[in-house]
Amino acid sequence: MRETLDKLYTGAGLVAGACIVLITVMILVQIVGRWFGIIIPSTEDFSGYLLAAASFLALAYTFRHGGHIRVTLLIHLLSSSLQQKLMYLVLAIFALVSGFGAYHLCYLVYESWSFNELSQGYIAIPIWIPQLPMALGAVIFFIALIDDIVISLLGQIPTFLGLEE
Repeated sequence: MRETLDKLYTGAGLVAGACIVLITVMILVQIVGRWFGIIIPSTEDFSGYLLAAASFLALAYTFRHGGHIRVTLLIHLLSSSLQQKLMYLVLAIFALVSGFGAYHLCYLVYESWSFNELSQGYIAIPIWIPQLPMALGAVIFFIALIDDIVISLLGQIPTFLGLEE
């Protein structure tokens, strides 16, 4: 199970990286195209969609590799047992908030699909298509948080704490 989850987080991170590369390529093609008088429609729209996808898909990968900023200025003043209890509390609250957000993003995708909403750019596409990677990234991040809670409850060091300096 551990290997499957790690592959899920890494895969989401790789797709996020590919989205950033696609943004770069699209913008470069648009710049070169302008030199020759060619305008590529909806480049800004698709770049925005890819940026949203990259941001959400990278959440779990970044969390598992300790890349999120943690403010630990005051927590080191607490006793070890109080630090651990606070960590459980913060992880639980964060998982609840993340799960709430993931649920509503999935519902947003469903609503966009059921109402057949289209984007407002030059190229009208069903809006659920760019919303889907956001919802998927939020669900994967929620899974990563639950994963760390389970790891903590089993007595192991959560991934983000094991990577601290």
